[in-house]
Amino acid sequence: MLKNLSDRSKAVLQLAVLSVVLIMAFVGLDYLSSLKTVRTTSMVRFEVEASGGFASITLRAGKVNMTEPTNVSVPWSQTVKIKSGTTVFLTASNPSVTGEITCRIFLDREAWKTETISSPKNGVACAGIIP
Repeated sequence: MLKNLSDRSKAVLQLAVLSVVLIMAFVGLDYLSSLKTVRTTSMVRFEVEASGGFASITLRAGKVNMTEPTNVSVPWSQTVKIKSGTTVFLTASNPSVTGEITCRIFLDREAWKTETISSPKNGVACAGIIP
């Protein structure tokens, strides 16, 4: 059947088949890209550890806003659901001014930010923008 077609007809037929294949490939790629889930929120865990049994912290994390230093028993932690693009920060100081103090931020259970400092320095800060 194809033997009876002219060269021009064969070229048009090949071009049509190639166009259909390319369209199918683009539709398939578009479908696959729509299957990706776009993360709009993350579970963020804040932790503080310190020598001496307590620490003084400030925390800004979405709706949680502890701008005044607050004394907490250590180890201390809090988990908050936070929107992407939100800036978070945690500061901690060690009023006993002995040993070490550490702050950590976990993003969806993965270690994200960590800071440790030893006396005589007594303050740490962990901060970032939730991706």
